[in-house]
Amino acid sequence: MSGGVDSAVAAARAVEAGHDVVGVHLALSRMPGTLRTGSRGCCTIEDSRDAWRACDVLGIPYYVWDFSERFKEDVVQDFIDEYAAGRTPNPCMRCNERIKFAALLEKAIALGFDAVCTGHYAKVINDAEGNPELHRAADWAKDQSYVLGVLTHEQLKHSMFPLADTPSKAEVRAEAERRGLSVANKPDSHDICFIPDGDTAGWLAEKIEMTTGDIVDESGAKVGEHPGANAFTVGQRRGLKLGTPAADGKPRFVLEIRPKENKVVVGPEALLAIDEIRGIKVSWAGCPSPRCTPARNLTAMPRSGPTATPCPPRRIWRREALSSP
Repeated sequence: MSGGVDSAVAAARAVEAGHDVVGVHLALSRMPGTLRTGSRGCCTIEDSRDAWRACDVLGIPYYVWDFSERFKEDVVQDFIDEYAAGRTPNPCMRCNERIKFAALLEKAIALGFDAVCTGHYAKVINDAEGNPELHRAADWAKDQSYVLGVLTHEQLKHSMFPLADTPSKAEVRAEAERRGLSVANKPDSHDICFIPDGDTAGWLAEKIEMTTGDIVDESGAKVGEHPGANAFTVGQRRGLKLGTPAADGKPRFVLEIRPKENKVVVGPEALLAIDEIRGIKVSWAGCPSPRCTPARNLTAMPRSGPTATPCPPRRIWRREALSSP
């Protein structure tokens, strides 16, 4: 239980469904902040107390489990390593993959529990053979299946998502209000939990050695300087501080990051368009891979949101999938 409204209502629904529920709050930092600032950050002492209050209202036991060291190694260090390699990581996905549905689930099963129940907006449906399949939630605007797609068949078998069929977040808040849960109107957290002030570049500067380098255009001509290539993200527009304006006067975007050369390549938005995606570490979201063939209809989601693009696979080979929209 994160201390937010989603996990509180998910727990309430699990209790109402007749399950033997125990509330668990994850301590992911040895030095958590005391208070949140609106929607910034999470996992604070305030969040822990909100989770306890929700459990008290629901009449269920409440525990705090310390996964701070595992979180530091598997999520925070991975975040640093990915940026150092010139890639932009998704720490929420890593947390689900390695903490909530790995470390937490392993401990829960060892203690005799059957499943981890969370407030994620996603749905698990069993096929005719009893295999779990991950599906989108009813509310596509809040759908979080994209950060759960890394879960394995076995992990999905032990997962519960009571908010799966809820049509909107407003309904979840209204239900929390009816149940007397004090978190009914608590703001959602949006920032990376271990960077609550939202200054990712500043945080990374303390973890990765940053060296001043060149910003070049698509032709290789220098158009500016940067304080460290690792702090940039492909598609980024703001904060480039280019000294040479584009010939057409239009904004430029980060097209590529070259950490070995310490260069950032920028150019017009049109050059961000791609017609091919090469996927590695393919996960079929619980579905055994032999059953997932190129004949299946696939869609691609380059970012979270309600819209997906048809993406027929052109070739699937071993663990690598190559597809184009």
